[in-house]
This record gives sequence, structure tokens and C-alpha cells, in this order.
Amino acid sequence: MLAAGKGYAYAIKADGTAAAWGRNEIGQLGNGQAAMRASPGKVAGIDQVSAVAAGFGYTLALRSDGLLWSWGFNADGELGDGTTQSRSYPVPVSGISGSVASIAAGSDHAFAVTTDGSVWAWGYGGSGALGTGDRGNQTTPVRVAGLSGVQVRAVASGSFHTLALASDGSVWAWGENAAGQLGNGTTTTSLAPVRVSALSNIVAISALYKSNLALDSSGRVWAWGYGVWGSLGDGTYSDRSTPFVVPGLPEIRAIKAGNTISVAVAVDGSVWVWGDNLAGQFGDSQYTSRLSPTLVTALSGLDDFAIGQSYVLAHAGGSIRSWGRNEHGQLGLGDTNDRASPSAVSGPPQIVQLSAGLTHSVALSVDGTVWAWGTNGSGELADSTVAVSNVPAAIPGLSGVDAVATGQGHGLALLADGSMWAWGANDNYQLGDTGRRSALTPKQVAGLSSIAAIAAGDATSFALDRDGKVWSWGLATAGRLGNGASSGVQVPRALATLSDVRGISTRYQHALAVAGDGSVWAWGLNRHGELGDGSTTDRNTPTRVSGLANITAVSAGDFHSLALDGSGNVWAWGYNWFGQLGNGTDQNQLAPVQVQELSDVVAISAGGNFSCAITADGRLWTWGGNESGQLGDGTPDSWSPFVGTIPDLGGFRAVSCGGQFGVAMRTDGTVWAWGRNFEGQVGDGTFAARDQLALAVNQAVNGPLDLLPQVVNDIPAAKIPPFFVTALRAGDLSRISLSVDVSGGSPSGTSGTLASSTLPGRFAAGYNVYVAASVPSGGAPLLFQLDSSNSWSPLQWPMAEFMRSVALDSGVVVTAQILQNADLSQLVGASIIVGYGTDPDEMLRNARFRTVFTVPVP
Repeated sequence: MLAAGKGYAYAIKADGTAAAWGRNEIGQLGNGQAAMRASPGKVAGIDQVSAVAAGFGYTLALRSDGLLWSWGFNADGELGDGTTQSRSYPVPVSGISGSVASIAAGSDHAFAVTTDGSVWAWGYGGSGALGTGDRGNQTTPVRVAGLSGVQVRAVASGSFHTLALASDGSVWAWGENAAGQLGNGTTTTSLAPVRVSALSNIVAISALYKSNLALDSSGRVWAWGYGVWGSLGDGTYSDRSTPFVVPGLPEIRAIKAGNTISVAVAVDGSVWVWGDNLAGQFGDSQYTSRLSPTLVTALSGLDDFAIGQSYVLAHAGGSIRSWGRNEHGQLGLGDTNDRASPSAVSGPPQIVQLSAGLTHSVALSVDGTVWAWGTNGSGELADSTVAVSNVPAAIPGLSGVDAVATGQGHGLALLADGSMWAWGANDNYQLGDTGRRSALTPKQVAGLSSIAAIAAGDATSFALDRDGKVWSWGLATAGRLGNGASSGVQVPRALATLSDVRGISTRYQHALAVAGDGSVWAWGLNRHGELGDGSTTDRNTPTRVSGLANITAVSAGDFHSLALDGSGNVWAWGYNWFGQLGNGTDQNQLAPVQVQELSDVVAISAGGNFSCAITADGRLWTWGGNESGQLGDGTPDSWSPFVGTIPDLGGFRAVSCGGQFGVAMRTDGTVWAWGRNFEGQVGDGTFAARDQLALAVNQAVNGPLDLLPQVVNDIPAAKIPPFFVTALRAGDLSRISLSVDVSGGSPSGTSGTLASSTLPGRFAAGYNVYVAASVPSGGAPLLFQLDSSNSWSPLQWPMAEFMRSVALDSGVVVTAQILQNADLSQLVGASIIVGYGTDPDEMLRNARFRTVFTVPVP
């Protein structure tokens, strides 16, 4: 089943779960967040869904057991939970007597029909929209008394009017009537149901905005109400106060009324459309409006369809297609571009996420597994066998994961059942227990349930539950827990002064929260103005960030903060020594300022001293510090206060900034990383710093890490490494050992691996392995070579072989032991390069070499 709301949409999967996409500033998508989604995502906390109905800012979901749930906007009681508090997660509708059989969502008012034929109404009551005899709002369902004795089968609701279809085929209407939408020949509002006398033997009804359609048992379509868009199909733009048969249609089996168009599906499967077409909502590749029914051959064979505000969703042949207006991503196509012809909606719902810690990375795959790489000094990788890992590896014991978060020495995972798990350092109780012992395997955080979102900082952990309440535990220095505590908190404790929260973020010693009304709250360290309240005073309880409204997402850096508003603008405040606020200066800001030259943003992330954003067109943008190449743009600048885009690569979907590195995912599921890499956090098999984006590899080191394996990889040839390596290191910079496993052969396949035809060559007997080093010297770097006796000397040409006539073929790995207990502490910026060829010139001609190690900035 499909449902289309005002800029957002739903689909019910065969397993009874619901997927949602589009606008989300007031929680319309039911995922606990306030950020727009341009592709389908799971509605949290509800299953066994049999029907959904979407209003102008809220949603109803009917379970197969007859229970009704709701979420989204609730200023007029639309959710039916007895409050006017908006919800970004499903809550039960209370007060309906009996089992619900069908549902309907008007603009701001809702209806349920129970199995005994009764109609229940709640929400906005203006113009008599609820049919209760008055104009009052209702925050819990009340029975529509004016239908006593009428056995109702279905309800359809427009902006401020409602239709009811009785089991005897009669139609009843109530509410606003300025356009004749009640069908009784007048334009007088009715506070109670009146019969539409012109109709009989009706089998289906549909209403949206101020217009209506009805289908009778003979397959004829009737229309009445608002006609300004030509959506009544009579060849005019006139309103009609009594129903009439729409001319020019064959025998019809299904109907849907839209705000500007109408759609009918004939018994023979043909699809007919009429009304406005300025956004291409006819789906015929044209933009010409038509006032009478028009056959659209491209839309035949529809199994189900739904009409939103100037857009259409359809289910045909097992897939979902969409077309029309798309400014909020409501078409579910991964962008915000309108479509004038049907396009396949991304599916199934894909849950993928990246999280970058101080020196390690975590990725969540679509299958619910979690992958980690980088430093492991406190058990961050949940692996007791390694100190560091430059290759992603699955965290054992975790499955069915919906979200991940990385702190500076620990990790968190949120499971689909709302439980929370933690691993890594626990010296300050950040794992949520009293043991203070690190955990090398994930363990459940006790005392929490129905969790919707998580965040991890420096020895702190946060959880947001489905009621909008924030919980925190761990180190309390500088007030970073936000619960008023001055000493460490061992188990989760709620923040009493904060409610209706939609999103949380933390990184170092401060935290941010965005509320349902679009306001932002902050607490913790404020030395540089990172709380945005105009002061530099630390706060141990939430304080409102000044000057912000309509915020959908927040991100906390080490000493600065970012916020994304509903218009796609980014705001920044706090520490700005490296230009991480993106306003063209290096001056700290105690209150938010708008990031310059950046618009249409859909994702943000604040790192240690730099910032990242993704725009609606899939481009990745960075600004701020660059001492380790964390801007990813290949420039030598140590910092930039101006926003710049990553060249030569697009199609990005997710991004997370770490201490001095970043990690991002493209729409094909491949993961890319850049910046500092001494701890292996880039995940490309090396320890070399990357000032341009590098492809993260899979655990077998024979292809890319692929978080969406069902999508064919689209990797530019210039970005494919010439061969795969796995570097291994031990010790610190004053006494370091380094070896490199060089993989022979050419990987095969296209999903999760690289096609063999794209590789420039392959190892075989007769190839030599070469090792070089580049050391900065103030001008041109000094170059050295390592010979077969493990002796370093200035580079000469032809270059000395490190390994001669190696026999490497597919599946064969050769290990090059390059350093043993070497002191590199005075060689910051030096790098080691490994390559192979029949001779040095042939190696250079084919660019068959890779940097495998860089001495990092301290």
C-alpha cells in the first residue's frame, strides 16, 4: 500500500514494516529525526502495518490487529493521543471503542472506521470538519453522532470537509462547503453529516483539498467541488456543487482525487489523468494541463497508487514508481528534482550510516551488521587481537542494528528493537555500568528501552527515546552530561529540563539537541562559545542557542557546532581558529552565523577542527583545518575558512567527520575516507595520510567496503587503486616496525569487488617490488630507496629492487618487511611508497605504486 502526504510519502512492505521519505521537519517520517530523506527509510517502532494515511503533517498507521498509531504534527490534536505535542515516533491513538477497520487523514483532522461501522474523529474541528456538530478541536477520538444508524464502510477527507461511504452505497458529507464540496447543491458549511442525494450505488470515494471523486457500481466516475485546477474533468475551471459523471472515461475500477489532478484506472488497466500538469504529474513526459480525461499509456498495469501535493506514487509489477513535484525528496529517488515520467523508487529501505571517532571509524551496512577500523587501544573495534586495523572488520555479536555512534574510546549501537549496546573504554562509566572495565565485546546498556537515537562523545554517552526524552551517563566535567551532575554518572539518567527532542549530537565536551519546534539546545564546555548562547560560560543543563529557528539537524565538533535549517542553510558557532565556521574569518563566534556560499544542504558533520556538508546534488563540501589533509581537496593549505567542494567525485549520501579525518558514503554503497591515517582510520589498507578521497577496502582486501551490496558499484577508473595492500605496523614513531602485504592478481566482480578489466596490470613471475621514501626538506623532498639488503640510500636511477623476480598471481600475497624498530620521530611528513614493475620505468609508466605510510603531525 502507498500513501502520499504533503511533501512526504509511505510504502508498506510485505513484511508489515513501513518505509517513509520526503520532508520531515515536524517528524512526518516517524524516524525520530527532523531531517529530510530523499530515499526510503524505516519507520521506527511499529510493525504489522496494514494501512497508512498521510495528512498535511502527520500520519496514521493501522496494524493488522486493529490497533491504530500516529506520529508527526499535533498542534490541533491530530495524533489522537490526548495531547497537542508533536511526535517524531509512533504513539498509540487512545479512546476508540472497538477494532479499527479503515482510516483516513484530512489536512489536520483524522478519522477511523471501526468494524461495527462507527466513525470516530479527532483533530482540527474548524468548519465542522469532524462532523460532531460544533467547530471545536478534539485531542482524542469522538464518535460522529450524526451517522447514527448508518453503517459506514470507508471515510475520505479533504482539507476541511469529509465524506463517508455507507454499506448501502450512499455517501454522506460534512464540513466546509465554499466550493460545493459537500455535493448538496449549496455552498453552506454543515457541522453535521448530510446525505449527497445525487449519489447511489457508490463503491469507492476519494477526497483531497476541496475536490471529490466517487465511483459507482457501473464503473462510472462522479466529481464535484473545487475545479480551479481543472481536476473535475468537465473541461472547465469551474466549481461544481452537485456531483456529475465525468465524461470520456471507460469502465473504471479505481479512483484517486488530488489537490490539482485526478487519476482513474480502468478495468482494462489503462490509466486516465486530468487537471494541472505544471510539475509533470501526468507522468507522460509533458507539462501541458488537460481539463478532460487523458489516456497515459506509460502508466498501465498499476496495482496501487496514491496522489500527494502535485506528485504521484504507483505500485506496478512489484516496484514503486513516482513522478511530479519533488522539492522535499517526496519521490524517493535520492534527489529533489521534479520528474515528468515515472521513475523507480529506491528500495528496499536502506539503513546505512557512518560514524567517525577521534581515530577510528564505524560503518553500518544495509544488512544491519557493523564494521570498524582504526585504533583499538581501548577496545573501540571490539577485537582483542589487534592494536590498530587499517582494514574494516565486522564487529562480532551485533546484528539487526539501526544506528551506530563512536566516542573517543568507545562505541554504541542501537538495535531495531530499541535496545542499546556499548563496547570499548569504560573508565568513566560511559558504557552505562558500574564496573569501569573496558568491554571487548558489545554489552547491552541496562535501564533503557524504546531508544530512537544515540550519540557518543569524550567518555560520555547519550540516548534519545521515542518520547523525546534524552538520557546521559559517563564523565560530567564541564557539565557535558546536561543533567546537572558535577561528578560521573554510572547509569543512564534523564535530562529533566529537556523534552520533545528530535535529534542529539556530541563529540568532545559539549552536546546539542534539536527540539520538535526547530529550536536548538546546548550544554557543556563553552570556552569558545560552542553553546551559542552569547557567552563563554559552561552550562550543566540545556540552554537555548540564540537566533536559530526551523532547525532539522545539529552536529557538535570538538569546540564548534553546526546546525542545518529546513531551507538547506548551515549555521555555525564556537571556535574558529582554523576557519571551521566557514564564514570567511578565523574569529570565534558566540552566536550562530550562516556558513557562506553554501545552500541546498541535506547533511552536515562537524569534526575536530573542520566541517563537512553534502548538498542535494550529492556533492561533498569541506572547510576548516587541513594539517592532515582532512579537507580532502588535494591542496597543501593548512586551513581554509571558505567552503570548497571535493573535485572529481560526487553522488554522496552520508558523511561523518572525525578528529583529523573524514569518511563518506556514495549512493552505490562504497565508502571513501581521507585525512590522518596513522591509526588506519581511512580503511584503505595503509597508514598513509590522504589529502584526497581514498577507497575503503573490504575485510578480504580484494575490493571496496560496500554497504549496499545490491547496488552495482560506480567507481571512477582514476580512483581505483593499482593494487591492494595491507600494511602492518607495531610500536610508536620512536621505535616503529612496518611490513606490507602486497596482493597479487586482479579482483573480479562488480558488487563488493572491482572488475578485473579496470586494473592496469597484474603480478606475475618476473616483476620486481620497489620501495622508496620521500622526506620533506623545505624545498624539493629528499628521495631514498630501500634495496634487497634492507639498506636505505639516496634514490638513484635505475632504482634498486627491494624484491626481484617475484611470482605473484591471483590469490598470492608477498610480504615486504620495510622497517624494524626505526626512529621516525623527527621525520614528520615523510612517506614510504611501494610499487612493482618489470623495471622502474615500466612501473612509473603504468603508475603502479602506492604510498603506504606517512609520519603524522604530532
